[in-house]
Parts: sequence; structure tokens; C-alpha cells
Amino acid sequence: MAILPSWFSRDRRRRRELPAPNSLPLFDVHALIPSRREHNQDLIRARCQAVGVAPAQTLARVLGRYKMYVDPQDYGLSPHLMLDGYWEMPTTEALVQCVRPGMIVADVGANVGYFTILMADLVGSSGKVMAFEPNPAMAERIRRSAYLNGLTERVEIYPVALHDANCPVSFLMPSDEPKNAYITRYEGVELTGGVILDAERLDNRPEWHSIELLKIDAEGSEERIWNGASGLRHADRLRTIILEFQPGRYADPRGFIENICTWGFGLEWIDPSSGIEPVTIPWVLARNPSEDMMLVFRR
Repeated sequence: MAILPSWFSRDRRRRRELPAPNSLPLFDVHALIPSRREHNQDLIRARCQAVGVAPAQTLARVLGRYKMYVDPQDYGLSPHLMLDGYWEMPTTEALVQCVRPGMIVADVGANVGYFTILMADLVGSSGKVMAFEPNPAMAERIRRSAYLNGLTERVEIYPVALHDANCPVSFLMPSDEPKNAYITRYEGVELTGGVILDAERLDNRPEWHSIELLKIDAEGSEERIWNGASGLRHADRLRTIILEFQPGRYADPRGFIENICTWGFGLEWIDPSSGIEPVTIPWVLARNPSEDMMLVFRR
């Protein structure tokens, strides 16, 4: 009989001693801060689990706390949630910093609902999250995930496209990476792989005027969505905007930022290493025009 090396035996004993994910306490998302990121990511990975429940449906534990339905056919976002349990940690940390109990927040471009579920927990029982996601399959996953986590009463799902006018738009949905779905104005011709939707302005419904924190990640539609939110200015409830920004996507990126700042917002960004930091418009525009960054506007 072969004799196993001592190091192999020690490693096997060590693995037996590791706790199973279900035996670990739920992770406290309020502990998410940049200075403890590496440690927190290890704790979240240790709690990560994923199990297939249908041909196009996987149930995953994310952020060491929430049960979420994800899309196993997506190779952009879902693999990170299934194997690591988190996504875009700097933005995740920033939302933990900005979202408070009782707030009314909006997640525009909610996709599978990762940030929606996190914010629904953060706003507490007196708060509300409005999730805007025009992809029907993604919207249904958000609904199921909210139910699983006992957050149904805090999450309102709007399966609508947002734009700068109440008008038809083309919504293109890559089947293998739905987080890259995007909207263009309908010009009378159906685009391959797209569907025609009736878009709305963000100031179109009275209940949307109560938004206090607005997160927009819409693959280039951010400026048009913002232009459709001008009516929110009269309500004077909006205090924080977290916006994906890529200078090369906009005809006048400086004008876009300046328009938001005229509402009285200061300009910051989410530094990938240190979190929310103040910046200037020239600094933003001097960066790579094809690079995504997350801007933060607060007043």
C-alpha cells in the first residue's frame, strides 16, 4: 500500500476542517469599506454557493447574504456572482456608504438585480427601491430574488425603457451578455436582435418624483435618461446620483456633466482603490475616452 506524503495528509485534514458555506453566519454588508476589501472578498467567497434549478436558471448566494436568481447562459455578470459572490466591489461599497434607511432609490439598468437587492436591504422596511429593467427575463429574476429574500414590499419593478421622450425605442439584448443591452431611438426600421418598446421619461410618473438616490448604468443611454428626468428638479428630492460615465459615448461630455452640476451637485468619482473621491471636470475629461468610470454627484 502506498504511503501518502505528510504534506498531502495535512492538506486533506485542513480541507475537512474548513466550514461549509451554510454553517457560516451571514455576512454584514455594512462592513464593506475599501480598506478591508481584500478581507471582505475572502469572507464573501467562503460563503458563495450556486446551484442550477432550471435549464436557464441558477440560484446563487451573493455578498455572503442574499439568495439571487442569475442567468447561467450569461458570461459577463452571472459567473462572477456564482463563483465569487460579488460584482464591482468599489460600486458596491459606495452604495453601502450612500444608501440610508428610509430612502427611496432607483436602480436604472437593474439587470439581474444585484444592486437592487443590496439597496433594498439597506433602505430598510421604511424605504423603497425602484428597479428599472426592460428585459422581461431579468425583471422576472429580480421579482423572484426579492421574494426569496423577503424584500418584495420594498422593491417595485418597472419593466420599462427610459429615454428623453415618451416614444418608441429599439432595445437590443445580447443573449450571452445581457448586462450590455442598450437602447437607441427607433427610426422606423427594426434592428437585428432588437425589440421595439415604448419608452418613458423618468419624470413621466408622479411616484418617480420621490427618488432621492438615482443609480444609472445604461450602456450609453445615461445622458438621454438624465434629460428625461428634468421634471424631478421641481420635486427637489434627488440628492445623490451614481452614474456610469464614458466620455467617448456622448457628443458633449462636458455639457452633460455641467448640466447635472447646475442642479447644485458636487462632482466625485468612485476610485477603484480608495472609494468616493472629489474630482474636477477637466480631470474626468482628460481620462481615456473609452474607459468606463463611476461618477458620483451629491448635494
